[in-house]
Amino acid sequence: MRGLDSSTGPAFVIPTLSPSSSTTSLSSECSTQNTAGSNSKHAQLQLDKLPVAGMSVIPRNSVTLRVRGHVYDNSASPSFLDTSEIFYDSRAIRAGVDPESRNDVRLIRYENPLVTATSRSIISDIHALVRLCCAVDVPKPSSILHAIRRRRPLNNPDGEPWFRALRVWSEVDDISETESFDGHKKSLVEHTVNVLFFPDLHTTYRIPKIFLLRHPPPSPSEPGSSQLSLALPASPSFTIPGTRISLPSPLHFQLPVMTRLSFNEQGQITYHVDIWDVRDVLRLIPGVRVVQWFLGRAGALGLSWISRKLQPHTNISGIQQNDDIDVMKKGGALLTASTADSV
Repeated sequence: MRGLDSSTGPAFVIPTLSPSSSTTSLSSECSTQNTAGSNSKHAQLQLDKLPVAGMSVIPRNSVTLRVRGHVYDNSASPSFLDTSEIFYDSRAIRAGVDPESRNDVRLIRYENPLVTATSRSIISDIHALVRLCCAVDVPKPSSILHAIRRRRPLNNPDGEPWFRALRVWSEVDDISETESFDGHKKSLVEHTVNVLFFPDLHTTYRIPKIFLLRHPPPSPSEPGSSQLSLALPASPSFTIPGTRISLPSPLHFQLPVMTRLSFNEQGQITYHVDIWDVRDVLRLIPGVRVVQWFLGRAGALGLSWISRKLQPHTNISGIQQNDDIDVMKKGGALLTASTADSV
């Protein structure tokens, strides 16, 4: 089996057979075909005994998860600009002709429904702002007063804010990747962005360790620090004091996002786009989900009613019915006869 570099991330392992092993399996299968009543059993035994001559390893692009985690999961990296030099293609920053390849170079581009950026520094600033908004804390009044008197930025040395106002994190739903013959790759990540207001009022739920609500994040040496607790509730909820009853939180919002990444032959990003549906954005407004459910079904019923009115001679199954002609299809031939002749 070919060695696998740990830096390439998870990989898919597919067993392959050598020509000799395939010949042996075919001869063995032919010898078992003469046995009556036990073909399926013998075939299953032969499949279990097939020798594996080699393994084909398809590595997964680790940059896909690193970019998503850095933008939406508040990565511990201090500067995204340093990381963006690794993630994004530097040659694609300038337009025109590449002096080495003498070919047209496409601009690096980041897009979402609101903004479009074609500079690596601007992309870095946008991602840094998103990371900054992932964790919003309100400092203590004493810290605010000290900062005003000393004319210095707010700095909370004890690490305990007055209260936590906002937490944003992402959960990966599905990842699909493709690769062309020239080495270019495309990744499609379907993930859900969770927005939770006033997290101290809720129970901890699938939030990265750096976003733990009531306890400081564990040290890297702590066992199990990279994994979340399995005893967490299904969703952020309010717990009624004195009882075990939990109610769904109206302060928890979810937005499905689709991230598409295009990579060049060096494995660097040349195109990055985040896509979300307008319908999903409107559902973040309280009460809109119910209105959309009602209007969607009412609209479907209305279109069905209009279709039937415009086509009065068409029934539900789509077969045209007339008083004088019946169309029948038998044995591949189309026979048309009048109703009088058929009687």
